[in-house]
Amino acid sequence: MSDWLATEIHRFDPTLPVQDASSPPASWYSSRAVHDLEQRAVFGRRWIFACRSDEVAEPNSYASGTYGGIPWVVARDGDGVLRAFHNVCRHRGAEVVKGCARAGSLTCRYHGWIYRLDGRLKAAPRMGAMTGFDRDAMSLPPMQVVEWGPLVLVNPDLEARPFLEDFGEIDAILAPTGWDRLRFGHRKVWDVRCNWKVFSDNYLDGGYHIAHMHPTLDAQLDMSSYQTELYGWFSVQTSRPGDGNDARVGIDVGKRMGDGPIYAYLYPSLMINRYGPVLDTNLVVPIAPGRCQVIFDFWFDDTVDDAFIAESLAQTEITQLEDIDVSESVQVGTASLAYDRGRYASSWEKGIHHFHGLLAVDLREGLGRR
Repeated sequence: MSDWLATEIHRFDPTLPVQDASSPPASWYSSRAVHDLEQRAVFGRRWIFACRSDEVAEPNSYASGTYGGIPWVVARDGDGVLRAFHNVCRHRGAEVVKGCARAGSLTCRYHGWIYRLDGRLKAAPRMGAMTGFDRDAMSLPPMQVVEWGPLVLVNPDLEARPFLEDFGEIDAILAPTGWDRLRFGHRKVWDVRCNWKVFSDNYLDGGYHIAHMHPTLDAQLDMSSYQTELYGWFSVQTSRPGDGNDARVGIDVGKRMGDGPIYAYLYPSLMINRYGPVLDTNLVVPIAPGRCQVIFDFWFDDTVDDAFIAESLAQTEITQLEDIDVSESVQVGTASLAYDRGRYASSWEKGIHHFHGLLAVDLREGLGRR
């Protein structure tokens, strides 16, 4: 299996330019071995959107979840210091806490082990006589954490570069839009029967599929202006808004789209969409080789009313149902006997090629660390 896995990972050459390259083999989208390698080589080393800032805004608050098989907890102590840890009890490996709450400590629901909000073990009740028990060594393993705009991100790799060293340019793009001053409004979670990379590829195709799959979104954009810009660890797609005279959509395009959308993809799997008075984020969460979750969060400007919010959410849902439908169809096709590799539409799909290149480097390095 290890020889097969190495062969499959190296079948994609990240050094080839987009016009010469073939896409990764179908095994990247269906293999359990590739899925497991990604947990160590990608999600164990990269910055992941964990929770919203408002969820841990108060002292003695925490939020928890799991991403790529890695349970995490973010906690703000009584002095306002924000920290993150692997949410795994040092006793039997249970998740220490679930969900979000305010509490002065983190108490494991399994056997009652208690951890301070700085991760140190406070109590291990009713353990009886033990030899060689080092309380300090039983602290929760730390992660890196950063609060960025309305988001909190974590990184299990303590040696990883600080977030803004790799993502400072997207911070400079989003900051002038006031994205950090919007109010949170809505969350929706979709279960999707496809590999997480299928959903990401669909987002990154430079608008290639919009005219075919998204008639109402196509009506809101000036597709002649659509472009993709590549950066080190992210890419940005932009477009001018449509002229508002398209009969396929009955909303105020100018109000919803403003000067035009910014669609940013932060490797490995966070989408940030800023347009008009709206911000939405889409986090693609790998669950299994052929299954993922997509978590949608929405923020809105204080100037919009409930009717605008409802219409905006309805328009987004139309687009997402179309994306889910085609992503699940792609998963069926890539898992079939008929498909192995494809080619890139070089004038459109450079965002996908960029994403695959970053992934290939991580996976190759991961093979070397096994």
